[in-house]
Amino acid sequence: MNTKWFGTLSLLFGTVLLASCAAPQAPLEFKSHAYETGKYSAKYDNVQIILDTSQSMDLDMHGKQEYPTARNFVSSLNQSIPSDITYNAGLRTFGHDPKQSNKPTAIPYGMTMYTRSGLAGGLDSIKYLGGESPLDEALKAAGEDLKSATGNSAIVVVSDGVKMEDSPEAAAKVKAAMGESLCIYTVMVGDSPEGKKTLEGVAKAGQCGMAVNAADLTDPDKFAGFVKQVFLTDKPVMAAPAPPPPPGDSDGDGVTDDRDKCPNTLRGAVVDKDGCELKYTMQIEFGFDKTDIPPEYHAQLAEAAAFVKRYPTTQILVAGHTDSTGEEIYNIELSMRRAKAVKAYIVENFGVDGSRLFPRGFGENRPVATNDTAEGRQENRRVEFICCVVIPKE
Repeated sequence: MNTKWFGTLSLLFGTVLLASCAAPQAPLEFKSHAYETGKYSAKYDNVQIILDTSQSMDLDMHGKQEYPTARNFVSSLNQSIPSDITYNAGLRTFGHDPKQSNKPTAIPYGMTMYTRSGLAGGLDSIKYLGGESPLDEALKAAGEDLKSATGNSAIVVVSDGVKMEDSPEAAAKVKAAMGESLCIYTVMVGDSPEGKKTLEGVAKAGQCGMAVNAADLTDPDKFAGFVKQVFLTDKPVMAAPAPPPPPGDSDGDGVTDDRDKCPNTLRGAVVDKDGCELKYTMQIEFGFDKTDIPPEYHAQLAEAAAFVKRYPTTQILVAGHTDSTGEEIYNIELSMRRAKAVKAYIVENFGVDGSRLFPRGFGENRPVATNDTAEGRQENRRVEFICCVVIPKE
């Protein structure tokens, strides 16, 4: 026996045996992206993921198992979608082992309000693969699921695309039924040229989606971009509300309107913390068309003189006022004469420097009470000593 030939044959046989027993190719991994909550809204109101669970996903013609890659992809999608996103979600499968389902297509999750745990539970419920690849049936069923839904919708197919040549036509029918409210995306696992062509046809039938290869999305940035493109849209940035305008100061006295208890003080008047003028007010009942000061008001005039002397270095406005009886022009003239009479009395009787007192007549234009009653008219017939003002021109 040629031992050299036998040794060579043994080596070749061992090599073939080792190759046939080699470990299966590891599934592709996809790094989930932690999109922040509060920054995004759902791009679609309804999204159904269609996951291929047929026999070809278990062992393809080359002995590769594609389902673990597909499962990893859907799981990473689920982990990447922000938990506060609100939309209706569903997970549909097609091609089943009888132990999983006797139907060509089934929906283990949804359609229902999306939750991360709900979608994960639906994915975990898939235990057995097998059967043919009726993607066309799954697309028709998805169209039925979505046709009564409100808003816009998307279908995301995750499959190897093998032996499903009727699927592009089925996708076109679903698109025709739903119109612009539907977009279709396909994610191909595996490397079948036939499958690539089929899934590209499905996505093209959707018109507004796209076809991608799962192998191209193992890069974290590309995977994150896919998640955002399909599932998310940026919330509009709300401009910070403009600060409220500062309170105005209508009368220019330095006390803002929200705190001003006397909102109509004369320009230039010195006011207290409440915006009220530093003034001494007295009511004098002059005789009809008279400027003589009745004796009963002398005591009040003494108090007025004391008020004037309290501010020895300032100008004091002696403001005369009337009620609304009579003509306005006449009342202004009358109030001016009476203001001059009061000034003269103060200067002559209390030694006040007359250059500090400036009489002005305001007539009926600054009432402090109603002119509809005798009492109100009496309050309006008054003389005021107002401290520290910029004296208005006559």
